[in-house]
Amino acid sequence: MFSEIFKLKELSAKLGNDLSLIQASGGNTSIKLDGKLLVKASGKKLKNALNEDIFVSLDLIKIRNELAINKSKKEFNFKNICGSSLRASIETSLHAIMPYKVVLHTHSVDTIAITLLSNSYNYLDKLMKDINWKFIPYFKPGITLAKAISKEFQDNPNPANVLVLANHGLVVGEESIEKAEALHKEIISRLKQKPRNQKTPNIQKLNSIINKIPNSRLPTFEVIHSLATDQQSFKYVQNNSPFPDHLVFCGRKPLIINNDFSFKENTYGIIKGLGVVLFEDSNIATEEMLKAQAEVFLRIPANKNINFLSDKDCDEILNLESEKYRKKLFI
Repeated sequence: MFSEIFKLKELSAKLGNDLSLIQASGGNTSIKLDGKLLVKASGKKLKNALNEDIFVSLDLIKIRNELAINKSKKEFNFKNICGSSLRASIETSLHAIMPYKVVLHTHSVDTIAITLLSNSYNYLDKLMKDINWKFIPYFKPGITLAKAISKEFQDNPNPANVLVLANHGLVVGEESIEKAEALHKEIISRLKQKPRNQKTPNIQKLNSIINKIPNSRLPTFEVIHSLATDQQSFKYVQNNSPFPDHLVFCGRKPLIINNDFSFKENTYGIIKGLGVVLFEDSNIATEEMLKAQAEVFLRIPANKNINFLSDKDCDEILNLESEKYRKKLFI
């Protein structure tokens, strides 16, 4: 048992250190052992799995029973079960219902990019031949998503072990850590998308602008500037957020900066054709999510319409107490 837990921690840290798969405290991993579910805690980073306590141990039977009798879409308070100061991930219910010992859930930029396309299923179907997979339309993360997925497993003798979640990411399940890692690697390889080339931002000009904006700075990752310098990305970025974690850490929309530098409330601003400016309330989570957003948009084929989160979707996520808690950990 202990060797399996250590292997899970090793794999979690490996996934968590790849920003194309995991950003900030997003994503989660789990293993089912002796009637217990060991799953990543809310707000914890997978990359810290080897040097920090990031997992909570839950009673798997109790969780499944609670999910079976919970007919509402209200989130179940897993704190009542785990007896730990850590809070179980909002995706705990998803891990519990998956009929596989090991579950990996990542926010791959390549996967998200494909799922934003209006014809994403047809595109995916060509890439996933001979894979036991299922496409899941967008549902609010948490119990709403878990209940939608659970229908795939009801009375199914051969349940999918790969789930592609629209506007969200990838879930794989297997009976060992080695098999789960191999399957995840295979799917990531199949879904790899070539990004468009990005223009080199004019850092000198951007620095002259941020001098006019109190407590502002430029992002660490240069690719973030493509949200302003890439014509298609700039068009996309003016819409609602494309995926939940980006919404939580970056907000619904950026501030589009013209000649007026007196604003506030946003965590970042975009100057068309020039680049991105981060404001006082931004942090490393903001940057990692903006990097993911930029990478996603650069992977969308030219002149394609894509699906963003609706106003209703955004309101539901921003009002989740669990997401407010997760964001607070970065402040």
